[in-house]
Amino acid sequence: MKSNNRLSMKQSNTNTPHKAMSSALSMKRRSFLQTAAGAAALGVSAQTLGGMPLLAMSPDKFGAEVQNSNNILIIIQLFGGNDGLNTVIPADDANYYRMRPQLGVKKEQATRLFGSRVYLHPALTNNVPNGGFKQLYEDGRLAVVQGVGYENPNLSHFRSTDIWLSGINNSLPTAQFNDGWVGRTMAKLYAAPATNQIPDYPLCVQIGGTLSMLLKDDARGDMGIALADPEQFFQLGQGLTPDVAALTDGSAFAGEFNYVRTIAQKSDAYSQLVKQAFDRGRNAVDYASGFPQQLRTVARLISGGLQSKVYLVNLGGFDTHVLQQQPDGSGVHPRLLNTLATGVSQFMQDALQQRFADRVVGMTISEFGRRPQENGSLGTDHGAAAVQFVFGNSVNANVFGNPFDLVNLNNNGDLQYQYDYRRVYANVLQAWFGASEQDTTAVLGERIAPLGVIQARTTSVREQFTRFGTSGAALSLSPNPSRGASTLSFELRTAGDVDVSIFGTEGRLQRQVWSGFLPEGVHSIPVNVEVSGSYLCVVRVGGKLETVPFVVVR
Repeated sequence: MKSNNRLSMKQSNTNTPHKAMSSALSMKRRSFLQTAAGAAALGVSAQTLGGMPLLAMSPDKFGAEVQNSNNILIIIQLFGGNDGLNTVIPADDANYYRMRPQLGVKKEQATRLFGSRVYLHPALTNNVPNGGFKQLYEDGRLAVVQGVGYENPNLSHFRSTDIWLSGINNSLPTAQFNDGWVGRTMAKLYAAPATNQIPDYPLCVQIGGTLSMLLKDDARGDMGIALADPEQFFQLGQGLTPDVAALTDGSAFAGEFNYVRTIAQKSDAYSQLVKQAFDRGRNAVDYASGFPQQLRTVARLISGGLQSKVYLVNLGGFDTHVLQQQPDGSGVHPRLLNTLATGVSQFMQDALQQRFADRVVGMTISEFGRRPQENGSLGTDHGAAAVQFVFGNSVNANVFGNPFDLVNLNNNGDLQYQYDYRRVYANVLQAWFGASEQDTTAVLGERIAPLGVIQARTTSVREQFTRFGTSGAALSLSPNPSRGASTLSFELRTAGDVDVSIFGTEGRLQRQVWSGFLPEGVHSIPVNVEVSGSYLCVVRVGGKLETVPFVVVR
């Protein structure tokens, strides 16, 4: 059987009798060191273990400085382009049923979220353990983000996937994407470049496949491992700890050899850590077959104490050009949605019962949505903006964004996006991983306003703002709406460096209004905008952000 856990060297047969094992392992160690060190002398990349580079950078590139937070991010990649209009149903819009006379989900069949005018596809809630996404939402553990996308959308699966994984919005065909926003984050926040050490545990874990670009950093290489099965992964890595002493002559070859020797030790250690965590961990619920088994593995590794920060799982099949959904509501897309909701619901139940739910936030990503009109094959073609789900105990359970406007489409006749997809990324980086705004800008390539889907689990930032009235608002902007001239008012409890900036509602920076030190007390700052539209005024004091939306009508 073909394995997804690859080691690019000849493997000894795992059925080798015990009396020959010591010799086989010794050969394995020496082969590893000779091959890798020889490649090192030539300056080329050598071995890989489950996606982790065994030689991809100079000795000073990886470090072991790890933030104290034990927060975990789970990313579910829905490959193929999930159809947002048949995921969150615009059941109150007659245009939806006009554009989709056969594929449209009838209003009486859709599931309405409590206290809203938002409807989910019934496959996300019916015949799903624990009530599916409806119950998660009502329990305060699910956020729905509508209209997620980017400007100048690219409708190629692979190019748009690269854009989503990279965190860099560049649709030009000449732009090169070599790494992902998670890989850059891990390299920046968790790997100290000044040491010769490799992290004591895999920072990221991908379940299945070869390591995604999402988990790579261009300068420091792969920031995680890919594994299909913990036992198989253990068999690949065991015995790599060198039985050859480190070289002490101070030569360039010795430096490279010793670095490879260290990686061999860590490869062995990683395989043991994964196996030990899996064996030590457990699952408190029974998971369905297929995709939910990936989340079962994640839950068991977390339960067993593996300290990895990010897990990536995949659910494919969303390229629904043909037979997306039958008139009776069955079909490929409903089945995929049901599989997604089943896996997430079972995982959250497992996390709650094992009491690690507070540590976990998860989100879905997909390269694009589908076109608003159904095609002639009971399917939909490549489109633009779509929807995103964010789940966990620390989410702000709400519906973000308005229903899709099915009248005002973009120049290609596709859905207009409301939120730059990186607004959720920025929120994850700052609220969940403790990144500064400067770190976030460096990772995402430009300054992006966090969406506010995720609450910070813990914070050391003292409350900076006095709250106004019963609404508890920190900022007052008046008049709002305005004809372009407003006054921002706020009161600081403590002095600090203050930044006031204007963003578009999609999340991209428009301009900086004011920046400087302010003493404690009440402050008023003029905010002038010359172009009609909807905006966000964001005030940052230290690590604390507050946002007020406003409208300009000129």
